[in-house]
Amino acid sequence: MGNLFNNFQYKISALILAAIFWYIVQGEEILEINRRIQVHLKVHDGYMIKGSYVRVKDATLSGSRVLLGDFSTRPIEAQITIPKGKIGRLRFRIDKEFIQNWNPRIKLTVHDAYITVYVDEKLTRTVPIKEHLQGIPAEGYIIEKTTVEPKKVVVTGLKTEISRLQHILTEPVDLKGLQKSKSFEVNLLTKDLQPVELSLEQVSVSIQVGEKKINKRFGSIPIELEGQQLRTHLRPNYVSIVVQGTPGVLSFIKRSDLRAFLDLREIGPGRYEKKVQVKIPPDTVLIETFPEHAIVEVEEPAKGKTRKKK
Repeated sequence: MGNLFNNFQYKISALILAAIFWYIVQGEEILEINRRIQVHLKVHDGYMIKGSYVRVKDATLSGSRVLLGDFSTRPIEAQITIPKGKIGRLRFRIDKEFIQNWNPRIKLTVHDAYITVYVDEKLTRTVPIKEHLQGIPAEGYIIEKTTVEPKKVVVTGLKTEISRLQHILTEPVDLKGLQKSKSFEVNLLTKDLQPVELSLEQVSVSIQVGEKKINKRFGSIPIELEGQQLRTHLRPNYVSIVVQGTPGVLSFIKRSDLRAFLDLREIGPGRYEKKVQVKIPPDTVLIETFPEHAIVEVEEPAKGKTRKKK
């Protein structure tokens, strides 16, 4: 036990020197570690970059344990400022010159060290908004009208893309099985325009739904003459009329519900080609009158008397 405390001070000093020597040796040991570099891209006002402003590269750092110890807790960040006036496809090699306060005693090896950047001027335009419809309504129904509010949006992006932009699409609006009118709140699609700035991100798309309409032809409708007292000759005497409506409405319409006539008021004797006018039932639309015109001849009145319409 006594031997343990013999030369105790020398033994403590030797232990401390050994620890210091070990620390120095460990500190000077050369290590290699793998880290990622975040490359931040910066442009001047009035310019934009296509795609992300932050790119990531894998790198290997080589140096002493003491020098590399700091990189175990903090990320490696590099910054590239694109020179003003430089546009188009640009290529940069990532190196320590872009990393602030880099210790030159640390060796940096960047794997796949080059990045390609597309830079262009910034352009702002107002463009229409177009609805993107998917699917079809329920059987027997149709889309009668579609309205987008607001109708336009202010877009800011790369000049080469925004200058040829014709419209901005909405997200898909699903019409499958729709049986009544409905409004949808939908976002605008910009996935093909990155980066892009919009004056608004959401619009209202109103869908007006109605029953599906069909056409029905009614033949041999007599042409009536109105407003003429003189004897007349008409060719042809009948027309066919095609009207459009819902199946429910058309099923109740008879031929006698339609009228075809010529307005002969204030015309004297002679030969005329007149447009056939028609009257159709409510809730229907006139599609066709065949023929559209008729020939009418008005005779001279006999002397001394007025002859009535034939």
